[in-house]
Parts: sequence; structure tokens; C-alpha cells
Amino acid sequence: MRSRLLGGANVRSDRKIVALFGGGRWGRAHASNLSRLLTVHDRVIWVSQHNQSILRSTIAKFSKDGPQFDLRTSLDDGFREHPATALVITAPGNHYAIAQACLRRGVHTFVEKPLSFQTSEARSLIDIATRNNLILAVGLHLLSASYLRHFRSQLVKRAISHIAIRWSDADDEYRYGETKLVDRSTSIIHDVYPHIWSIVRSLTDCTQQKIKNVSMRESGAISIETQAGGVIVEAQCCRGAKARERKIAIRFLDDGSATLDFTQEPGIATLDGILLPSDPLWGTGLTPVMAEVKEFLNQVSLRSRDPEWGPLAENCLDSVAGAEILNDRLTLT
Repeated sequence: MRSRLLGGANVRSDRKIVALFGGGRWGRAHASNLSRLLTVHDRVIWVSQHNQSILRSTIAKFSKDGPQFDLRTSLDDGFREHPATALVITAPGNHYAIAQACLRRGVHTFVEKPLSFQTSEARSLIDIATRNNLILAVGLHLLSASYLRHFRSQLVKRAISHIAIRWSDADDEYRYGETKLVDRSTSIIHDVYPHIWSIVRSLTDCTQQKIKNVSMRESGAISIETQAGGVIVEAQCCRGAKARERKIAIRFLDDGSATLDFTQEPGIATLDGILLPSDPLWGTGLTPVMAEVKEFLNQVSLRSRDPEWGPLAENCLDSVAGAEILNDRLTLT
């Protein structure tokens, strides 16, 4: 039987019970990751009001040496087994209510972005977690992307003056073993800005980004301008494009440039027009989505809150505040 223990000596030896809320495409991707991150001694309480037959067929595909999966259909049923940790991977409009229910029951909680649509709600979740010494993390997988860290390491001696980001999603594409459809029930700002924020933070270490401008183009794309310290950031985001696009273009104070096109991960990077070596960790470890959950589970196993851990909710509050400001401004235009 292959070993899938987390974090070496820091991992507790007792059985883990993890609640997974959400049975959509992204919830199923997280279930697949949990099936590989946890052991046969662990349990996943998978809660969804929908897609029960799809979830059963999904579970049937998992390896037998992974955790036991139990399906539930209500929030109360999910808590009946007293899980110590929970992943909230539901429709974004439900994130706040379910995360609050988890935290009030003393459950360490990982919430897929956006944590909430409102900064006041996000702050209230952080307050509950802090008072009860609970881990509250936000699913911003680009903070765990090794290829972004590798790209940043190539630029360490250069001062960045400008970052341009292009982020486009097609109406449908094949991702993580399923067809991904654009979710128009969530505004493009709340959907995409947390990713933009994560990229800028990864490249600049700036956790607070000043909102400058936002506008909608005739094509339907959204143009965003922010500032991270002394770095000007311009991003163009589009849903319903002809094809997926993930591109970063950087200008330095010395007039040099760098690019990263990670439309197909881990991407192709250049520095001053010269091709950079590819991320050496890609393909040898975990995907960014799996890595962030492993980090969360390891943080929980340490039994203490590390205030410096990047995905901790208080360290990502600016992603919620920025999205709220941008969305409000765009609504008023």
C-alpha cells in the first residue's frame, strides 16, 4: 500500500474526519485530491444537495487505499460526524454562511475564493477564527503555484515598475478531467480579481493593493488598474473568449522586460527576450490546487495558527476588499 501521509512528523497519528461541502465540478476536483492526500484511516464527509449519482460514480473511481467517503445531503448531517476540518467548495454566494457555520462549530475551515463578496463578512469570519484559534484559509491556488515562485526567483535582482496581466476564459474548456463552463452567476470581478491579486502578491510580496480604475470595454472585457507599492498593475479580464489565456508581462525600472505565458501550465517564461528554464518542480510534485489543500491540512495538524502563512484569511482580506471596491465601481459606471 503506498503511503500518502502529510507533513512527516508534524501530522497527527489519529484519524482525520474532513467535511467537504460542494458537489460541483470544482468540489469533485477537491474530492479527487483528498482521495490522494489522505490515508485509508481517514474519512471524508461529502455534503451536497445535488449530483448524488455523479458523486457516487466519482467515489467509485478513487483508489481503495484512500480515505472512506460518506455522502450527505444537508449541512447538519455534515457536522454530525464532528469533523475537525472542512473545505467549502460550493457556489460563491454560499461561502460566507457555510464558513460561518463551520467556524462556530470549532471546525478549521478552507474556503474556495472568494471568501465572501463583502469585506465586512470576511472580517467577521476572521474574527471568529481568531477568537477560537482556528485556521481559516482562502483557496487562492496561485499562491501555491511553484511556477510563479520559480518565475519570481529569476527576477530577484530586478526592480519591477509595471505588471500587465491578461486573463481570459472560454465559454467551455476541458479542465481537471471535466468540461468547465463559465459561471456567470458570479460577477467577473469576484471571480477573477482574486487570481489577479494572487499573481501580483506572488511577484511583489505586496499584500495591500491600491485600487485605481476599472472599466468595461466594448468587447465585454474588464480593464483593471491597481498599484502594489510602487508597481503599476494593469489587468484585462474576459469571459466567453475564443480561448483560454493567462499571460504576464513585466517591465523593470532599467527598461528591461520579462514575460510568463502560463495558459498551459507551467508556462513559458522569458527575461529580456531570452527563454528562461522551466519550473524544475512541475510534474514532480503536487498541482497548485492540491498543494494549497495539503498546506492547509498541515497547518491544522500543527495545532497553532501561523500568522505568516500566506493563504490565511487575514493575509488575503485585501483580495476581498479590492474585489468589492472594483465591483461597486463597475456597477456604477
